[in-house]
Amino acid sequence: MIYFDNSATTKPYKEVVELVSRLMLEEFGNSSSLHVLGIRAERILENSRKSLAESIKAQPDEIVFTSGGTESVNMAIKGGCEAMKRTGKHILTSPVEHDAALESLKLLQGMGFELEIISVDEFGRIDLEDLERKLRKDTIFVNIMAVNNELGTIEPVTEAAQIIKQTNPAALFHVDAVQAYGKLSINVKSLKADLISFSSHKVHGPKGVGMLYVRQGTRLHPILSGGGHERKLRSGTVNVPGIAGFSLAVSLKMQRMAEDQARCQKVRERLLSELDSRLGLRLRVNSPEDGIANILNISLEGVKAEVLLHLLEMKEIYISSGSACHSKRDTTSHVLKAVGIPPVWAEGALRFSFCGDNTEEEAESCAMALEEAYNTLKR
Repeated sequence: MIYFDNSATTKPYKEVVELVSRLMLEEFGNSSSLHVLGIRAERILENSRKSLAESIKAQPDEIVFTSGGTESVNMAIKGGCEAMKRTGKHILTSPVEHDAALESLKLLQGMGFELEIISVDEFGRIDLEDLERKLRKDTIFVNIMAVNNELGTIEPVTEAAQIIKQTNPAALFHVDAVQAYGKLSINVKSLKADLISFSSHKVHGPKGVGMLYVRQGTRLHPILSGGGHERKLRSGTVNVPGIAGFSLAVSLKMQRMAEDQARCQKVRERLLSELDSRLGLRLRVNSPEDGIANILNISLEGVKAEVLLHLLEMKEIYISSGSACHSKRDTTSHVLKAVGIPPVWAEGALRFSFCGDNTEEEAESCAMALEEAYNTLKR
């Protein structure tokens, strides 16, 4: 099997699976309970919170646990805008954001908030000058992802934060770091974002777990009502085994990050080289050269990506045609539309996403299989 769909989800580390399984069987207490099982669960929870906070140079009380990246993004956008609505209703974002962000923003737009779009280049990279031009005194929220999940473009979020805080210090800045975590170093002190979203299953942790960094002093309106868990910001019984697994996965990932990224870069370069030599002018590269090592997006002329996916799947090669969150819809990716990729190329767009376990030999085998599948379709 060749698995090149790591941006959709990663295979959990064996150590993580073992830990989560053990905790579910042995430490199943509710962390809010006052008896010894609850106290032990709370200790595991807070140790995990401390470890995850250290991974981004944050304080433990700035970490709020969620059910995943989608909830973290929703919580940041809806909760942040709701908390700030008395000072203004102007919001800025890019057109290449994840659906979790764009759908949340559309909902707010329908409630009377004013949404304005920042210009991007042919790779989806935001125009910092346009960001500065569009910032206003009544701008309350800016949303920009750190790494684009389809193209692998690395966004200048640190530079964006400087512009936002110099122009309008009161505006909240949210960064979707789901695809960046464990691949790029994240230091909340230098980034200066107010809210940052993360997901466990993108870093070899369990699904159904995420976290939101909330800078101290940041006002956030809770979007879930209940028992007031997680500093009254996110009610609901806390998934202690999953969070512990998330913490362990991040700890292991950080130890391997430099080595993993170097390996991903070699796999990416090998795959691109093989595809270029085999498919030549029938190939279009949609990802930027300086994009993240884990993602390569290409298009093949005159074929539909979905058909290619199924032909490769028959050989146990797994890739995607874009974000897993909208891959089952019969629509062209909004990201590809936003960066101006012509429809004839967009319908044949494929995303390969790598992890540290992938090899150059897999890249060569994948390219051979893709060439064969393409020629079969063209015949």
